[in-house]
Amino acid sequence: MTVQDETRAAEVADRGVPGAMAGKFPGVPETPAPGPGELQQTPQEIEGPYYRLGAPQRSSLLEPGDKPEIVLTGRVLNEKGAPIPGAVVSFWSSDAVGNYDMVGYRYNGWVVTDEQGRYAVTTIIPGCYEPREAKHIHVKVQGNSSPITTQLYIEGEPGNTDDEFYHPALMVPCTLDADGVKHGRFDFVIKQVTEQENVTPESLAARV
Repeated sequence: MTVQDETRAAEVADRGVPGAMAGKFPGVPETPAPGPGELQQTPQEIEGPYYRLGAPQRSSLLEPGDKPEIVLTGRVLNEKGAPIPGAVVSFWSSDAVGNYDMVGYRYNGWVVTDEQGRYAVTTIIPGCYEPREAKHIHVKVQGNSSPITTQLYIEGEPGNTDDEFYHPALMVPCTLDADGVKHGRFDFVIKQVTEQENVTPESLAARV
């Protein structure tokens, strides 16, 4: 069995309960209940003040001297479960001691999903900082959709369920390889915008 297969089969025994502010911060859209035959959409969370435009496209966020600590893989799916190729998945986090880079793009980058909607990124496990209790990785996803912003929590790291923004649906189950690197799998589920929702009746009627 490969590490990815092990990760896919892994389950977090007790994910805990949502923190007091999970999905409740002003401006964070409420996660809608799934319709018949639909997957539950990924909960949205606060972006925070540290997202920066202009980050490079790269699948490794490691900086010189870093050793890989976690490999995140998964897919971007629509609410019907269909993979979304060409989706943009942006990741950013603090460094190992909880500092964000507000000048350059350390621990900041984006990838594009392949034809099966798959992504992969390698990075460090970020540090924690006040007032947060949990180590977390920020993510922004867009694929013929409005962008969604969320945060991922890493199984086995301290403070997850103590964090007021923690959401159990955003816990990434992990396995360890022989080198001590965590491998986590997380599928993002987003609602795509249909053509009818994205254009006016007049513009549709004008098409030939």
